[in-house]
Amino acid sequence: MSTKNSKKITVEVSDTVYQLLQVLADGGAFEGRALTVEDIVDQLIDHAQQGVYRPGAWERDWLCQAFGDEWIELLEPGDPYGRPDSPMFQRPRAQVPTQARPRRRR
Repeated sequence: MSTKNSKKITVEVSDTVYQLLQVLADGGAFEGRALTVEDIVDQLIDHAQQGVYRPGAWERDWLCQAFGDEWIELLEPGDPYGRPDSPMFQRPRAQVPTQARPRRRR
């Protein structure tokens, strides 16, 4: 999925992590086709972004378990995708100061 306003990221994982994600790919199918590890990563990203903008979603609890809940303070009411009449959603605050934080490794 590439759009005019998209950002590209590259993810490098160890062979072991790839094999573990491959188990998820091998265990499922989507729209009648086999899944790839890339599909699994795309799905994880989709669930993560839903957890950020949908306060009541199960993904929000999942993200809080993984990253704590301090990041919620960086959100404000509104739909990040610009859909009108979406008061139940949250988007990043207009001017969030960026802070360099050490990357947490698992």
